[in-house]
Amino acid sequence: MSQKLTRIWRSSSELSIGEISRYRIKFDQSQNENSFPPLIRNLVIKITNKTPSIYRVAVLSGPYNISASVVSTNRIKQPQFLCFIPQCKPMISCGKSWKSTLTIPSNNIEEWTVEIVSEAFFSNIKVNYEVGLYAFISKDIHKEMYSSLITYETYKSVDILGLRELSTSNANDNLHLVMLTHGLHGTILDGLYLREAIQEKYSDNNVIVYVSDVNHTLTEEGIEKCSKRLAEHVLRYIGWERFDKPIISKISMIGHSLGGLFNVFVAGYLHNVTNGTFFEKVKPIHFITIASPLLGSTELAWYIKFPMKLGSFGKTGKELALKKRAMEVEPLKFHKRSIYANITNDFLVAIKTSSLYFLDDDVTNGVHNMSLMENLKHLLATFHPPKFTKDYLDRSFSGISPIIHDKVYAPKDIPPPSQNHLLIEEKMARNWHKDMNWRKILVRMEGTAHMDVVVRRKWLNAAGTQVIEHLLNNHKL
Repeated sequence: MSQKLTRIWRSSSELSIGEISRYRIKFDQSQNENSFPPLIRNLVIKITNKTPSIYRVAVLSGPYNISASVVSTNRIKQPQFLCFIPQCKPMISCGKSWKSTLTIPSNNIEEWTVEIVSEAFFSNIKVNYEVGLYAFISKDIHKEMYSSLITYETYKSVDILGLRELSTSNANDNLHLVMLTHGLHGTILDGLYLREAIQEKYSDNNVIVYVSDVNHTLTEEGIEKCSKRLAEHVLRYIGWERFDKPIISKISMIGHSLGGLFNVFVAGYLHNVTNGTFFEKVKPIHFITIASPLLGSTELAWYIKFPMKLGSFGKTGKELALKKRAMEVEPLKFHKRSIYANITNDFLVAIKTSSLYFLDDDVTNGVHNMSLMENLKHLLATFHPPKFTKDYLDRSFSGISPIIHDKVYAPKDIPPPSQNHLLIEEKMARNWHKDMNWRKILVRMEGTAHMDVVVRRKWLNAAGTQVIEHLLNNHKL
C-alpha cells in the first residue's frame, strides 16, 4: 500500500525582535485498540521562515532569521542526564525550511516542546513562520484520522516573558526584584535561560525577575540615555509615584555585556531622581556583571576599536572606546558585588575590562589577546553558529567546571601604583575598588564565550550552564 508524506497539523504566526513562540505538542495513539488507523512510529516536523528570500541580504535591517529547537518535554528538566541530542537549528534564513524526525516511543504517546525564536536584533522587523507536523500515511486513509490525535498549547512572548502586575494587595516585606539587563544589540531573550532558572529555583512568588524591552534596537543611543530609559521603566513598573510605600523591599541587578554598565547608571539614576530615598526604602542586595566592559573597550584590537571611535556603534560605541567624558555616578550601594569575566574566547570584552583590571598574577598566566583570525572566527559564529554534538552537551552539563578562579578582592588587595602617569583604565579600576569589595569569578570556555557565559540560547550556548548554576548557588535571592 503506497504512502506519502502528509501534513496533519500546522500553525503559523510572526515574531518581532525579542519574541519567542513555544508550543507543547502531544501526539497520543495509545487508545488505538483496533490498530486503525495504523500506528505510526515517526513524525516529521517542518519549520519554515516565510520571509521572501530576497531579504537574506538585509542583515543590518534585521536579520530576518529565526532559530528553532525541538525536544521531548519530559527530558527538559533533566539535561544533566542527557542520552539524546536536542534537535536544534541555530539559523533558519529567509525562505528556508528545517525538517527533523520525531520518534514516537513504544507506549504510543509523546509530547514535544518546540521553540521558535526571533534572531533579529538591529531593527523591529516582523518574521512570519510556519510550523507543521507530517506523517507517512496511506493514500486511502484521511489525514484527519491522525490530526485528531494531536493536541497542543501555544505560549507567546507575553506568556513567557511578561511581567506580573504589581499592586498593594500582593506587596509583602520580602518581595525581591531581580533585574536582568541585556547589552549592545541585545534583547530580553538573551536572559531567558537565566530568567527561567531563577524562576524555577524561587517559585514562591517572592522573587520577581524583571526584564524590559525598552532598549530594543536603541542601544546605540548612548549608555546614559539607555540607562535612564530603563530606570524610568523600573520606577513605573514598581509604582514608585503611585504608592505611599514601595511594593518591593529588595532589588538585585544582573547585567550581561553592556547591560552591566547600563545597570551602573541605572543605580545612579534611581538614587538621584528619588533624592537618595530609593535605596533607603528598597534594600540593594546583589550587583552582578557578566562579561561587562566596566572600563570601556580599550583592550580591544584596533580593527574593532577604530570603527567604534568613528561611531559605527552609535554614541554607545564612542563611549565604550573611552573618549573622555564625565562620569558622575553614585558609588554602588549594593550589599554584594560580583563579576563574571571570560578569561579567553571573548572577542567583544577583554579580561581586564570585565574583571576590573586587577587580578592575581598566577590567574592570568598564559592569557593572550585574540588575533584577527580568531576574532573573525567568533564573529562569523555569531551569524552562522556551528553544529553541536552530544559530547559538547555532556561536557557542558556535567563536565569540568569552566570556573577557574573565585575570590573576593578587597581594597587592601589592590597593589599601589607602579608609575606616576596611570592608564585611564587603571585609574578607573582604582576608583571602582575604593571602599568596595568585588567578588571576581573567572571563566574559561571554548567556543563563543561572550554568548555562552549567559546561555543566550539554551542548547546552542549550553557551555555556560554551569556558570549560571554557580551564580544561583552563590547568590541567594
